[in-house]
Amino acid sequence: MRSDLEARIDQHGLRNHITLTGWVDEARIRQELAHAHALVMPSFAEGLPMVVMEAMAAGRPVISTWIAGTPELVRDGQTGWMVPAGDVDARAKVIAALDSAEHSVLIEMGEAGRNRVLQRHNIHIEAARLADAVKQFV
Repeated sequence: MRSDLEARIDQHGLRNHITLTGWVDEARIRQELAHAHALVMPSFAEGLPMVVMEAMAAGRPVISTWIAGTPELVRDGQTGWMVPAGDVDARAKVIAALDSAEHSVLIEMGEAGRNRVLQRHNIHIEAARLADAVKQFV
């Protein structure tokens, strides 16, 4: 779909505002998140998206869709915004809300998101739980 996306970007005169990167490595993800105000994840199908967890761990609010495991992490109005999948108007509305939000609100949402993802997906806690579960069978 890249050529279709590029054509639409050109049609709307957005070439200087949008970059289609394709696959990027972990270092690039960290770099992009460090320069971002938020993550927009307009997905139709996901499990529990790693990029959402990475954005939240980086203290960035998330705009995403009410699909699969995403609402498990993203709390509408607390750690970001949730919209129905495919609802372009709803997504545009929350992007506008992000754009007009006070910086302190975005910082607060980002901190809430970081705390939430670290509490729910801490590698040390999860590894200990897994080790305990394995011990039951040994």
